[in-house]
Amino acid sequence: MRPEDKNDIFQKFEAWMGDSENSNWTAYSSELVAKVVLCDFSADDWIKLAATVLSKAEYWQQRCIVSLGENRSPEAIEIIKLILMQSSYFDARTIAIYELDWAEVAIESKYTPAIIEIINSTPYEDVEPELKSLLAKSQASTD
Repeated sequence: MRPEDKNDIFQKFEAWMGDSENSNWTAYSSELVAKVVLCDFSADDWIKLAATVLSKAEYWQQRCIVSLGENRSPEAIEIIKLILMQSSYFDARTIAIYELDWAEVAIESKYTPAIIEIINSTPYEDVEPELKSLLAKSQASTD
């Protein structure tokens, strides 16, 4: 990567997320973003993403979460946890639970109330094993 391209990485990421829910996004986009863009993120890019993600639209947060879930770096996991705790979008928070469970990372007990809130707000028949699994992990955590 050329040094001048480093400044464009975050802009590239934003372009991948799209400017509307109707912008191009496929089942393979999250993997491409993880392998082509997130792998080149600098510390400043991670900080910028953490600082801006909660102000983004729901579709944007959802795309971001699944891309971060493909990346699974410590920085990516922390941003997924941030979304779980603070996003105003129920579906984004739910997707964050799935990605955290699939990533098989440690989940601290401080996330238990947020996970319980999602489970309690989800119709019983729609509560998937991943939600219960992450809840069990957070409840078992000794931090």
